[in-house]
Amino acid sequence: MNKIGLRTIKTAIAVTLSIIVAKILDLEYPFFIAMTAIISMDKTMGNSLKMGRNRIVGTFFGACIGIALSYIDRGNPLLCGVGMIILIQVCNAAGLKGSITIGGIVLVAIMVHTDKTPLFYGFHRTLDTAIGASLSFLVNALIFPYSTIKRLDETTIQLWNQTDACVMALKNHEVINSAEIHSVLKNIEMELILYDNEFLLKKKRKYVDELKTHYQMSERLLLELEVLETLNRDKYPEVFEYHINQALNIYNNYIQELQTKHIIKQVV
Repeated sequence: MNKIGLRTIKTAIAVTLSIIVAKILDLEYPFFIAMTAIISMDKTMGNSLKMGRNRIVGTFFGACIGIALSYIDRGNPLLCGVGMIILIQVCNAAGLKGSITIGGIVLVAIMVHTDKTPLFYGFHRTLDTAIGASLSFLVNALIFPYSTIKRLDETTIQLWNQTDACVMALKNHEVINSAEIHSVLKNIEMELILYDNEFLLKKKRKYVDELKTHYQMSERLLLELEVLETLNRDKYPEVFEYHINQALNIYNNYIQELQTKHIIKQVV
């Protein structure tokens, strides 16, 4: 059985709180609060906030357009289509493409699905969504928030260890396995993307720029190691020796960079 991850636990807490809050406020549809809490839960606080914002804004826009059109002719198929065009144009203009889907669902629900009054339904769907998104963000922010810097530290140390092992194998004329370096580089790339998108954190820009330099040097070394893995040392000794020297030069510069800039930090 797989280990229960922190995001799974946070999602469960957010859903539990959604139902509790719905009961306390005597809201008619706790389902919509819990659904928004589930969808808004993400790895980082910034992503949770973005997803929650998209759902709140989309619900609000869809509700407003649906309410307005319902007073013209509720249930009219043509007006539903016109409403979707308006909604998509408004969301695109606002740079909120992620709001279109939920906005369209609310719009169509007001026009053809619910037996509630348009104003009542639109208000409560927006309220439910705002509560669910807020709960999801608060849970994500207050309960062991994701630390991108810590993960970058850990994966950078893994990269150093794998690189060191490959170079030692190369010096000892042993079999090289560059696949593990490639895997760690992929992890660092994903963590850097998360960090760049995490607008709620105070950025340690200098440190991350140094990590990116470290990442680029590792990519260059990986290319040389992958070439060496494909070469026959006995058949192409001069070519093999050239790439060994290239790899070792990159590796030596790599070490110097670590020593002078202290890229790798001690993980607490």
